[in-house]
Amino acid sequence: MAQEERGVPEAAAVESIGRYLARQRLLRGISLDDLAVLTRIPRRSLERLEAGAFDREPDGFARGFVRTVAGALGLDPDEAVLRLMKEPPGDDPVGAAGAAGVPRGILGGLVLVLAIVVVALLVWNLQPLVAEPSAEAPGSEIVYRRDAVRALDAERGGPRAPRAAMRPGGGPPPEGDAASR
Repeated sequence: MAQEERGVPEAAAVESIGRYLARQRLLRGISLDDLAVLTRIPRRSLERLEAGAFDREPDGFARGFVRTVAGALGLDPDEAVLRLMKEPPGDDPVGAAGAAGVPRGILGGLVLVLAIVVVALLVWNLQPLVAEPSAEAPGSEIVYRRDAVRALDAERGGPRAPRAAMRPGGGPPPEGDAASR
């Protein structure tokens, strides 16, 4: 009854979209080869469509094929896609129920909460493995290494010249330059 309201006759709900399109094609006297040329859909895909291979899971390709074939046969493409898309069982306008009769929104929320709890427990249990080692751990003493560049600079006579005193070419400023005073 819900399909009659949408413009699709009740008898058409029993017939698969592939059989419907094949019947319409034969009524119009169009061969599969002619339809393949008209729609630019490979003959093998048209054979699979008419055999009902796309009836179980109407993905984007199947909807596109049905729309294109229906248009080439002179049918209403929207009505043909509606025939492909099956109504969920029952007349539940709010939302379809899950397998146990629980609405899908509640079931999805419960699954989300359960996933968050599992992730939180994993983080809680793995935290000691990732945390910084404590100071009491063996081999955790601080090791100071000698900076070879600073030691060499100190041996040669003190702090390095500031970068502002350097020439743009990279060398030290000439003797008469104002920056060296």
